[in-house]
Amino acid sequence: MIEDTKALFDRGVKQLHDRDFEGSIVLFDRVLEIDRDYTDAWVCRGLALGYLKQYQECVASFDRALALQPSNHQALLNRGIALAEWDKHQEASDNFDRTLSYYPYDYEAWSNKANSLVSLKKFTEALNCYDRAIEFNPDYYKAWANRGNVLVELARFKTAIRSYDRAAEINPDDPEVWFNRGCGFMAWEKSEEALESFDRAIAANSNHVSSWTNKGHVLSKLGRNAECLAACEKAVEITPECTHAWNNRALALRRCGRVKEAIAAYDKSLVCDPNNHEAWDNRGYAFAKIGKYKEAHKSIDKSLEIKPDHANGIYNKGYCYAWEGKTTLAVDCIARAIELNRTRYLKEAQTDPDLKPLHKNKRFQKLVGKTF
Repeated sequence: MIEDTKALFDRGVKQLHDRDFEGSIVLFDRVLEIDRDYTDAWVCRGLALGYLKQYQECVASFDRALALQPSNHQALLNRGIALAEWDKHQEASDNFDRTLSYYPYDYEAWSNKANSLVSLKKFTEALNCYDRAIEFNPDYYKAWANRGNVLVELARFKTAIRSYDRAAEINPDDPEVWFNRGCGFMAWEKSEEALESFDRAIAANSNHVSSWTNKGHVLSKLGRNAECLAACEKAVEITPECTHAWNNRALALRRCGRVKEAIAAYDKSLVCDPNNHEAWDNRGYAFAKIGKYKEAHKSIDKSLEIKPDHANGIYNKGYCYAWEGKTTLAVDCIARAIELNRTRYLKEAQTDPDLKPLHKNKRFQKLVGKTF
C-alpha cells in the first residue's frame, strides 16, 4: 500500500511538472483517498490548484498540509503567494509573517511580503522588506527591481535608478527591469533616459509591448509624432488588443492634425478596454478640437463616470465650456483641476491657448494669478 501511494504521488508530481494540472490533481486525490495524512500530496495538490487559479481550494489544501505539519515551508510560502494572487493582500502579508516566524532568512518570503504591502500602498514598510530580502540574497534581482518601483512611488528617483541598475547588472536580459527603469525615468520627467531604457527592454525582447507603448507615449510628449506612430504601430501589431497602444497612437494622430483618424483609434482603444478613462477623455478632447462639443462632453463625462477625480478630464470639460461661452462652468472646472493637481494645472492654465476665451475673465485671472 505504501509503495502504491508513493508511485501515485510520483506520477502526480511528474504531471505537475509537465503542467498537466488537472491530471496531477486526480492522482493526488487518489493518494489522499488512501492516506489522508500524506502532507506532500496536500502541498502539491495546492500548487496545482494555484496554477489553475482555484484559490479557495488551493488555500484549503495548504491548510490541510499545515494542520499536519505547521512549519512546512513550501505550504507556508505558497499559501501566501496564492492569497496574493487572489488579491487578499493583508491575509497574504500576515501569512508571510507566519512563514518568517519559522524561516526568518527566507528572502522570497520577505520579497513576497513586500509585494503585498505595495498592493496595500504601504510603501515604506514594503521598502524595508525588500531591503531584508536583499540582505539575505544580494543577487535576488527581482527584489532590487521591485525596490526601485517602491522608491519611484516615494519620489526617491535617483535611489530608484540605482536599484534598477543593480537589478540590470545581475540580470541584463530581463526586459521588465529595463521597462521599470524607463517608467522610473518617466516619473522623474527624464524623457531621453526613459527612451534609452525602453530601447534596452526592446533589445532584450522585441515583442515587449509595454515598452513599445511607453516609448510611443514619451515620443508623443516630445512632439516626435512620426516616431511615436511607428512605436504605437509596432505595439498594436504585437498585441492588437492593447488599449494603451491604440490610445497613444490616437494622441500622435491628433497632434499631427489627423483628428478623424485619431477618434477612430480611440474607438479601437475603447473596444479593447471600455473602462480606459484616459481614452474616453482624450477622445472627448479630439472632438472638442473640431468643434463638436456635444460629443466631447459625452466622451469626457464617460471618463469621469469611471474616475470622478480625473483632473485632466475635468480640465478638458473647462476647455469645452470656455469655447461654448459658458464661462462660469469653465472656470469652475479649471479651479477643480487645479485643486486636484496644482503643480500641473496651474502652470498649464497660465499658458494654455485652449483657454483663450477665459483670458479677460477676472475670476479666471485671479485663479491663475495672471492678467492677459
